[in-house]
This record gives sequence, structure tokens and C-alpha cells, in this order.
Amino acid sequence: MPTGDQTELMPSDTQTSGTQTPDTADSGRRTRLAWYTFDFGNTSVEFAIPYYLTPWMVNDLGIPAVAFGLASAASSWAIGLSGPYIGVSADEKRTRRQWFVVSALIAAVLLGTLNVLPHSTTLAVAGVLVAAMIANYFFQLSSLIYNASMLSAAGGANVVSVSSLGMGLSFLGGVIGVGVIQLFISGQLVPGISGRGYALIPAAVVFLACTIPSIFAKRLWQKKSDVVDIPQGKLNHRMKELWDQASREHRAGWFLAGYFAMNSAIMGLSLYLTLHIQALTDLEGIQLWAVLLGVVLASAAGAGAVALLRPDRRLVKRIIMVGLTLWALNAFAFSLVSPPALVVLCSCLHGLFSGALIPTVRGAYAENFRSDYQALAFGLFGAVQRVSQGLGAALSPIASSAASGSHATSAGIAAMAAIALIGVPLFARWRPGDSPASLGMAEDQETAAAREDMP
Repeated sequence: MPTGDQTELMPSDTQTSGTQTPDTADSGRRTRLAWYTFDFGNTSVEFAIPYYLTPWMVNDLGIPAVAFGLASAASSWAIGLSGPYIGVSADEKRTRRQWFVVSALIAAVLLGTLNVLPHSTTLAVAGVLVAAMIANYFFQLSSLIYNASMLSAAGGANVVSVSSLGMGLSFLGGVIGVGVIQLFISGQLVPGISGRGYALIPAAVVFLACTIPSIFAKRLWQKKSDVVDIPQGKLNHRMKELWDQASREHRAGWFLAGYFAMNSAIMGLSLYLTLHIQALTDLEGIQLWAVLLGVVLASAAGAGAVALLRPDRRLVKRIIMVGLTLWALNAFAFSLVSPPALVVLCSCLHGLFSGALIPTVRGAYAENFRSDYQALAFGLFGAVQRVSQGLGAALSPIASSAASGSHATSAGIAAMAAIALIGVPLFARWRPGDSPASLGMAEDQETAAAREDMP
């Protein structure tokens, strides 16, 4: 998939590796298609958890909301703490595919069987909660390892464009997945099966089906013959050396600090978006779902726009800086407006800007670390993501509690806007790569793999 900005993104390294043959280009497209397929399918689970799993466990099974929240936080903290260590092991032992297969399979099986597990006693319900959190852990781990294949999936294409197209497809896949779930739990497909307790069955099936192409896409994964330049010292020393490399070249610490602020704000607003819309408009049922659908489609449009731009490094930073500023200004406006039409408009603009920002940041981060240590990189990225989500989820209701009446949720959204603005000067300190080292290494591996696949 050659692009107009390919020369700037990938100078002499790729030019010296030889011109791609039609077979090589077709193989690269097939690899990216497999990578996109997973992005398309895993959002079915991501949407099913808040829309169906949470109310089923809290309302139907009677699990206290506090207990469910603490268990969910523990599951996220677990992936945040263990992700970097699993990642560095997968990088150095070249076992990313094995981790991906195992984690996806465990997640799919547990999610699909939650409603089958006994839940007639308090102890049994506690077991269902534990199984759900284990499933959530491995589901997140599969996404971490999947993100580590981003450079391999991109090959000679623009990394941020590949990330954005995958994210855009994920939003659309989530909408389709929810439609399939709603049809399944309505009782119209299988007699006797109805209710949101069965929602995770089709979600798990869609997730597993969309995982299969990635498993068999050889060019996404490491080979035993790949050379990994392992730093000296024990594990923590090696991780520190790799972090120091990313910090010296890209100021990766400032990037993650900016991402921490950005993700806290976006997730904090997203978690309480529905409550805020209801508080201001009294929308319910199909009308509320229509507004939320508009937000998701706007997110897909934002990601798709970045994919079409195929931004170079300078434009990537500009998208992040300008996009985050516009997101914050829209959030401030969102906290002030009350006419239903303006509430819907600000909701969709939230989706549009966040849909453009999230995949841009994900793709840009892949270039902050060496290509042979991408699982470690996204382990660190995931750790920041999980902690920042918790901050947004906590600060929004704290800010809301300081207000009263119809202004309560508005105060929380205004707080998220302020946090987002903090991220702008942090991202300004980040230094996009001036050298094509990471992309060049990824392309060399891809070209070598293609030659092995050719007869």
C-alpha cells in the first residue's frame, strides 16, 4: 500500500531493501487485513461488557456495585502491572503468537460460558465474578500482544494510518456486534435463550472468529530466526535500558504523561456520557440509543479521516496537539449547553475528536520503541492506560458531587476538559522520531519474511 508520504516516513532504509514485487505487496495487504479483522471483532466484547455484562452481574445476579467495581479495577491493575513483564518475555523469547493464542482462547471460553456457570448461591456468584475478571484480564492481554504487531502489520505503509483504519473498523465492528447480541438475546434465534445474561456468548464467538486470521498471518509474528538485540543485565536493568533509549530519542516519558492526561479525560467523559445526556434531555430507549450510535459513528469517522490523511511525523504531532485542544474546548462547551440539539452535537464532536486522537496516539507510540520490543512498549502503554482510566472514572463523579441538581454531571465534564488541557503542553515536549530506525527494522523484517513466503 504505497503512500505519498512514504519517502519521508521511511527514507534510505527501505529504499535499500529492494522494490516490492506484486506478490510481496499482496502478502502485505493480506497481513494488514488479518490485523484489521481482530480490531473489527474485539470491540464486540468491549461494548458488551459495559452494556450487558455489568448490568447482568449487578442487577440480575445481585453483586454489589462496589464489589464489581473493585474487582474490575483489580483486573485492570493486574494487566497494568504484569503486562510489561509478559511483554519483554514475549519479545525476547519470540513468543508473541503463543501468548496471543492462549490469552484470546481463555478469554473467549470464559466469556462465553459465564451464564452457564452455577450462580444460585452467594459462593457461586462470587465464582462467576472471579471468572469474569480472569476473562477480562486475558482479553486485555490479547489486545496488548495484538498491538505489538502493529509495525509488522504496517510494513511499508503509514503506521498511524494503519492504526487509525483498524480503530475505525473497531467502532463499526462494535456497532454490528451489539446488533448481533441484541438479536440473539431477544429470544428470536434460539428458543428459550433470552436475556442479557446470554449476551457474552455471541460476543465471544465474534471475538474468537475475528482472532483466527491473525493467528495464521505468519508475517505478523516473530520467527525463531529473528535476532533480538537484548541489553545486558537482569530483567529490570534491561527494561530500564530500553526505556532510556526511548527517552533519549523520543522523550517517551512526556508522551506517556500526555497520554495519561488525555486518556483520563476521554474515558472519564465517556463513562458518564450517557448520564449527562439523560440529565439534560430526558432521552430514553431508542432515542438515547440513536444518540449513542451517532457518537460511535462519529468516532469511526474521526479515525477514518486520520487513516486517509496518512500523516507524517510532523502532522501526527499537530493532530494530537490541535485535536486534544479542540476536544477540551468542546468538553467545556458540553458542560455549559442545555438545548437538546446542542447536547447531541457536542456528544458527536466528542466522538469525532476522540476517534481521531486515540488511534493516532496508539500508532505514534509504536515508533517510540524498538521494533523488536513492541510487546514491552505496549505493556507500558497499557499500564498507563489502565491507571488513567481509573483516574478519569474517579475524578468525574468527585467533581460532580461538588455541584448539585442538573449541574452535577456538567461539573464532572468540565473537570475532564481541564485535565485534557494539561496534556497539551506535555505532548508538546514529546519528540517524534527524526530517524527511521524503528520503521526501518520493521520493514527489513517484513521484506525478509516475504522472501521466505515466495516460491
